[in-house]
Amino acid sequence: MIIENTSPTFDFAEQLAWSDGFLDGGIARILKDRLPGCYDVQKADMASDRSGTDYWALRRDDLPPLSIDVKVRSKDYALRNEDDLALETWSVIGRKVGWTRDPSKRTDYILWYWVDTSRFVLVSFPALCRVFRHYWEEWREQYKTDVQNSGTWQSECVFVPRDVVMDKIMAWHSGIARQS
Repeated sequence: MIIENTSPTFDFAEQLAWSDGFLDGGIARILKDRLPGCYDVQKADMASDRSGTDYWALRRDDLPPLSIDVKVRSKDYALRNEDDLALETWSVIGRKVGWTRDPSKRTDYILWYWVDTSRFVLVSFPALCRVFRHYWEEWREQYKTDVQNSGTWQSECVFVPRDVVMDKIMAWHSGIARQS
């Protein structure tokens, strides 16, 4: 989960425990309202978490559960006209690609949730990953980036305006099929 780094060192376990507290406070309601047939949301186990699933959205009629990766942010900068999405370019700078460009992630949807406003954005991960893999270097040069320091590794995010991301996803979702 990507959360603003408000201290010099990023404590993953501490941030994870903090973000887990918002399931009943809004995340479950959002998923039940937005995902057809979703009747419950369950915390994923550690193995699923490592492969990109924070929560499972359970669905009716024997439909398979959907994998949800949740990104909780404490401050909603849209209030200051900075409506961006934090997208991870590097999980470990120079060695491991960030979650946003990792097609091996077992994730169906990404849900950003801003604590102070309860605002959210729900996006198809396959679409986001495909678009981000194409534009990440351009966006990294164009928009603000930030490094998070765990003490033993550093990760990097780029903060891309939400409208830019959504426009690119919409363009990816439509078009003319290429001929072989």
